[in-house]
Amino acid sequence: MLDRADKQARDTIRKHHLQDIEDSLYLARNLHGTFPPYDSPTWCGLLSNPANSTVKAQVEEVLRQRIEKYANINKPFPTDPTHSEESYDYFYWKRSPAVFELYAVLEADRNGDRNTLQCPTAPVMYYDYGLNSILRDSA
Repeated sequence: MLDRADKQARDTIRKHHLQDIEDSLYLARNLHGTFPPYDSPTWCGLLSNPANSTVKAQVEEVLRQRIEKYANINKPFPTDPTHSEESYDYFYWKRSPAVFELYAVLEADRNGDRNTLQCPTAPVMYYDYGLNSILRDSA
């Protein structure tokens, strides 16, 4: 029972992290007219991958400047709370200058409903939870 509660607690953290990243993406779009990366119409990848540090830096810059709880530089950038090999960390997909998706792997409620099959620069991965700017903007 405690193990399930621990998994649910980590899933809640993941969902809050995606909301924080989502907030920074909307703020970035308001400032720059497009979501990060600003010099590319589309992009997809893991924000934690060192090869994607430029995109992460663009997201983090707005996150730290505009979202109060991240103003403290000692507060780490949102990453999956387990950091295990099973963890995929957070996936960001800029589908167009005006559309993005964010994905996370959950522990308690796995469904694999989202995937990276159409992302040409990422390995195929399956995710259980996501936020989509199309759904949020129209809601």
